[in-house]
Amino acid sequence: MSVDNHEIVKALQLYASLAELHEENPFNYKAFASGAFNLRKIKEPLSDLQESQLLLIPGVGKSVARAIVEYSNSRKFPALEDLLAVTPSGLIAMLGVKGLGPKKVRLIWQELGIDTVEDLFDACRQNRLVEVSGFGYKTQQTILAAIEFSYGARGKFHLARLMPYAESFLVGMRGVFGDERHEFTGDYYRKSDVIDRLVLLTTAMEMHGISSAEWEDVAAAGGGNSVEFARNLDTGAVRNQSPIDPLEGWSMDEEAAVLTHEQGFVIEIEVVMHSDFDRVLFEGGAAARHLELLGYSSTDWKGNDRDTYAAKGVGFVVPSRREGHREMERPVEEASLLKYADIKGVLHNHTTYSDGLNSVEEMALYAMEIEMEYLGICDHSKTAGYARGLQVERVVQQFEEIDNLNQQLWPFKIFKGIESDILGNGDLDYEPEILCQFDLVVASVHSNLNMTQDKAMDRLLRAIENPYTTILGHPTGRLLLMREGYPIDHHMVIDACAANGVALELNAHPYRLDIDWRYIDYAMEKGVMVSVNPDAHEKMGYLDMHFGVLSGQKGGLKTSQTLNALNLVEFEAYLANRKK
Repeated sequence: MSVDNHEIVKALQLYASLAELHEENPFNYKAFASGAFNLRKIKEPLSDLQESQLLLIPGVGKSVARAIVEYSNSRKFPALEDLLAVTPSGLIAMLGVKGLGPKKVRLIWQELGIDTVEDLFDACRQNRLVEVSGFGYKTQQTILAAIEFSYGARGKFHLARLMPYAESFLVGMRGVFGDERHEFTGDYYRKSDVIDRLVLLTTAMEMHGISSAEWEDVAAAGGGNSVEFARNLDTGAVRNQSPIDPLEGWSMDEEAAVLTHEQGFVIEIEVVMHSDFDRVLFEGGAAARHLELLGYSSTDWKGNDRDTYAAKGVGFVVPSRREGHREMERPVEEASLLKYADIKGVLHNHTTYSDGLNSVEEMALYAMEIEMEYLGICDHSKTAGYARGLQVERVVQQFEEIDNLNQQLWPFKIFKGIESDILGNGDLDYEPEILCQFDLVVASVHSNLNMTQDKAMDRLLRAIENPYTTILGHPTGRLLLMREGYPIDHHMVIDACAANGVALELNAHPYRLDIDWRYIDYAMEKGVMVSVNPDAHEKMGYLDMHFGVLSGQKGGLKTSQTLNALNLVEFEAYLANRKK
């Protein structure tokens, strides 16, 4: 089977990129890059040409012509194979990220040791890319957005990414059609971690065929010039993950009433009568499995969702829990579910001592501004060299600063914590005489993530059994849509936490949400405390706790079993009891 021109050009381009990445002779890789560029417009099949014929093409020299012939015969050529043999496969994927060329990829690889897109994403999220020569905060955010876009192209999106668009659209709809009702249904109504489409339910008959003029009115009413998006969820704001104008970049199919964004997601508009709105919202907002378990059909509708559940002999299930998991088997009273207003403290946060953007004082002052009672500083530990992890002398320095700030900021309190790396054998990476000085220790796996379940469990269980572990951090290490977590036995981990009095982190960053909400009800059953932690690397990161609360509600997280819903006195007593 002959090799088409596109495949040949891609092979030449790959060689040019890898040769530049490995700093080979610039005349050589520039020749291949130039040859590939000139060959893009050639219509004649390159695989049919002899080397002498290829040399007649402008920009094609002997080495390029020879490579084309070799690749046409075997789909490889020696020079490319040699480079592939010494290049981590993840670097090739990194070369495909918009805004990254071979030189930048090499810098990231050499200075941070990053060789996968997933790790690059994590580094951007943790503000580590700004440490690399030639990279600033703006470049870091551009790369982060490019990675997000590449994953969004698969048709699924993080809730946090869609929320600014969805909520701005709702604001606009309510501004233009104030007497009508509007609500997003489906996955968005349940605030699912990952969403594939947005479906807007509206009673505005004009939206049967939205016109450009109507869209301009909606955009104007929705605040189309905004850069940062804030939304009330109980109390407080949800930060936007990257600077955007949420009402720009849309195209519309007026007849179908569908809006498509240049980033790949769509808003489908469904118009219903006022009398049907609540029923259609209930049916579309619940997962099919939930309705099946409820034994529901449209004839069962009682005018509102509360009466409908009551008629079925089932207690009210809040919208976020209508997933068809175990919400009816393990019901939780609505009043018992964690709400954002219940959060009293913010734990697991990074500062400029390691890879954060804000100082300890700045982090503390903002925690006070959002009415928290206490703050847990948990910078990276000494093993995390990539994140400027704290050697012992830096720990002592930070302790002194925290002591001084606590005197100034009383009654607000900063707790001295650390995010201690779980080593390959399950040990934490400080000696006991250091660990015992921390108020709290978040134990997390950051290295050697490619593990069997047996290996992962050995590491985690040993860390959980360490008497200095307060909280098990992001238990699987997953990044939603980007990296599967290492395999673990969730029930065994939760059992171990229960046996050792260790709290379980629900990492609230919307790209983690780890522990998965599907296991929270088991933690509740076993009496394990769950800590909704933002893993903040900047002060605005605190606001990600909203996503943690939403995810926790899905799993039935109770306020009474949420560690950072304890008030300051209760939390101090909890820590003191742990140290006995």
